[in-house]
Amino acid sequence: MIRIRFGLGKRVRTRALLLATVFCTIGTAFSGSMANPVATGAPGAQTLLDAARSDDWLLPAKSYLGNRYSTLSQITPENVATLGLAWKTQISDDGQQEASPIVTGETMYISTPHDNVLALDARTGKLKWQFPYNPPVVLFAVSRGVGIEDGKVFLGTQDCRVIALDAETGKPAWDVPGCRDNANSFFSMAAYVYKGSVILGTGGGDNGNQGRVSAFSVVDGKKQWDWDTIKRDTWPGKSWMHGGADVWSGMAINPQTNTLFVAPGNPGPDMILKGREGEDLYSNSIVALDISGKTPRVKWHYQLLKNDTHDGDPAMVPVLFSGEVGGTSRDLVAIGDKTGEFFIFDQASGQLIHRLAVSEEKGLDNAPTLQGTPGCPNHGGGVEWLGGAYDSKSNLFVIPSTDECGLWKLTTEHPEYIPSQTYTGGPLPKRNNGTGVVSAIDVSTGQVRWRVSLPYPAQGGALITATGIVFTSDLGGTLYALDTATGKELWKTNTGSSICAPFATYMLDGDQYVAILVGQAGNQQTANLPATHGSHVLVYKLGATQAVVNGTGGQTPLAAIAPSAASAQIAGTGSAPYTKEQVARGKTVYSGQCALCHGDQLQGVSAPALTGPSFAKSHLNVSQIRSVVATQMPLTAPGSLTPDDYASLMAYMLSYDCVSPAGNGSKPFPPADDPALTKVTVGAKSCPVAN
Repeated sequence: MIRIRFGLGKRVRTRALLLATVFCTIGTAFSGSMANPVATGAPGAQTLLDAARSDDWLLPAKSYLGNRYSTLSQITPENVATLGLAWKTQISDDGQQEASPIVTGETMYISTPHDNVLALDARTGKLKWQFPYNPPVVLFAVSRGVGIEDGKVFLGTQDCRVIALDAETGKPAWDVPGCRDNANSFFSMAAYVYKGSVILGTGGGDNGNQGRVSAFSVVDGKKQWDWDTIKRDTWPGKSWMHGGADVWSGMAINPQTNTLFVAPGNPGPDMILKGREGEDLYSNSIVALDISGKTPRVKWHYQLLKNDTHDGDPAMVPVLFSGEVGGTSRDLVAIGDKTGEFFIFDQASGQLIHRLAVSEEKGLDNAPTLQGTPGCPNHGGGVEWLGGAYDSKSNLFVIPSTDECGLWKLTTEHPEYIPSQTYTGGPLPKRNNGTGVVSAIDVSTGQVRWRVSLPYPAQGGALITATGIVFTSDLGGTLYALDTATGKELWKTNTGSSICAPFATYMLDGDQYVAILVGQAGNQQTANLPATHGSHVLVYKLGATQAVVNGTGGQTPLAAIAPSAASAQIAGTGSAPYTKEQVARGKTVYSGQCALCHGDQLQGVSAPALTGPSFAKSHLNVSQIRSVVATQMPLTAPGSLTPDDYASLMAYMLSYDCVSPAGNGSKPFPPADDPALTKVTVGAKSCPVAN
């Protein structure tokens, strides 16, 4: 085993804590001389098994292998510099766009942060149909894509539904509940459709849930099986229900062996060992599951990080490939985590082949304390969920990562479990300015063959083409084309919006297109990032000089979409002291400090809603809300407002949430906590504040 370290950082799953928490043959190419197949409609199971060779982009990471490698060859190192924008479609549901476009025939399917689905013309970007949805948001709004099979489009939602849509019309075919626990669990990963099953893993491990992977029938949504990431028999009573270890980012499948590869995340509670009542066996691990029978069976597992106290889950979707190691071809699986570690294992046995650091690592052996301990990477560094890709021609694995450090500080040594809230010893550290790096790993030796630095965090993953091009991006909004063999920059363009989503490429009418979603709304994460200008689907092709530009016409805005059925009406309790003058001042403070992330109407954009059923579901009383606002907001500068500004901000929110003023508005909201506020809660109604 070879282990290499060099000064490099970590990833960003932008956990906008409540206000950010409440708020704010295994190979890659499968190449051959025959023409690549093109799917029509939503393809059948056999077409999906052959997705690696398709001219379309049929699965979230191109094929079941999880390797974003395309056999398309029209775009080459010699002509890539002539790439131009072919079409652009604005996304009404502005927010953190992380979905992988799915392209079949003439249609592109995408999901948006609040679980809307758009069907677009793959030639022009024109809207074909929209499936509107408005779920309550547990943590922060994000959807990583859809799955397709046999005339249907499949979606997992943030209120734990699994929904099948007619691929031609967008009308629901069926809609079923998907989670054991929908107070803390949600679906954010793309739906993986495999041999008649829709497979999804839950998110919410940071909220005190228990991780689970489930399969549902594509025919009617009937549950086929569950696999839990927590070994219940090692936990006393029902404490296992809050053990975390979610499979939230994605998965990979070897169809030849019917092996599902998953990577459960950090255990609960986060950032502290106290409260973990049992064995966290499958947390921070890579697990190979035999799914050939009625229920999954563990073939092997490897725990990448035990006793995680730095939110270091293996965010990267596993990548399966056949690579050369020491002169011998082997079937391998690669995985990376948020501590900046990168691993390559033997697929069949789980033998560790290589392990190396691709981000700066410092101080992570020291657990967070009440005083704070510095550590690198921060929660915004290391290897992001999109990971990297393997190139069989050069035997290189290309992996983007991020360098960023933070101060890891506890606020309690005895975490309290509150439904729908983060279950942790403290808030994630304040984000600091991060930079990106792209590393090319020689699979034979485990050595870094080349490395390229990027000015901003690198969390958009990598797409490699058969012609020797690596497409990658940075959070500042720039797309890059690099030479796979050397890392030499061949092309770049700035999109004007932050990038957290993966690339896709497809062939249509003799033209090869490169597609990506961009946008992050107001959630800028770090102070050094350029402003982001809306959410869009951007599609490029060679020689394009005049783009087709589509606005949001035909898309129903989120504010006009009725809350989903899971958003039951919740009544508030009690009244709180605040004055009209505080409400007016609070509105001004909110507009300047909060509206970009939480929306002009408190409806939630990249950060959660602060009004309505979703906010009422937060299970927080007004004292707890005040604490979160005053200590964790604004996201990039927590605690930076004056006590009076925080009090006025609370007054504005309470007025908007229909909490009546105590004493007819004669008493101001206090600048410090008041025990009486623990008895006051917000309800599901909204009372917009007049100008």
